[in-house]
Amino acid sequence: MVRIDRVDIHRKLVPVRQVGLPDLADVVAIFLDCWRLSYREVMPAELVARMSPEAAEELWARSLADPGMEFLGAEGPDGRLAGIVGFRIADPGVGYVSSLYVSPHTQGGGFGRHLLTAAERGLAELGATTARLWVFEQNEPSRRFYERSGWEPDGTRETLPEWGVPQIGMAKRL
Repeated sequence: MVRIDRVDIHRKLVPVRQVGLPDLADVVAIFLDCWRLSYREVMPAELVARMSPEAAEELWARSLADPGMEFLGAEGPDGRLAGIVGFRIADPGVGYVSSLYVSPHTQGGGFGRHLLTAAERGLAELGATTARLWVFEQNEPSRRFYERSGWEPDGTRETLPEWGVPQIGMAKRL
């Protein structure tokens, strides 16, 4: 288990903690807000519309219960989760960031950057020397965010049947 207690966001310590099944409702709320508010600006409308509350809850219940995954959450000023990041070791020496979602209501406050940094540190603690992630090809804001954090496209591309839109792979040396 990765140990991270707080991160410094704009000279203010923000609590970062493990996230699990007891946080399911808050995680689903953040995820659905991202899909409905952030993704509607950059992703196909039919993809956004397919993500129902039931589908989101099923997806996250399965993810949060996965013993191979680590999830960290950053708490906002109100003490509620402002964002989450999930990560795991994919192969020896290779980490994988599976998800990073920050509530659209708290975006721009540094939570995403610090959660990504916490995941990178966590992966390094678990023995990873490189890390990978997938991002929707059309999601330019997220692609730019990762690039500003030192991630680079790695030349891979995939389209998963459940999404039906292309994703590109990105990687970073840790």
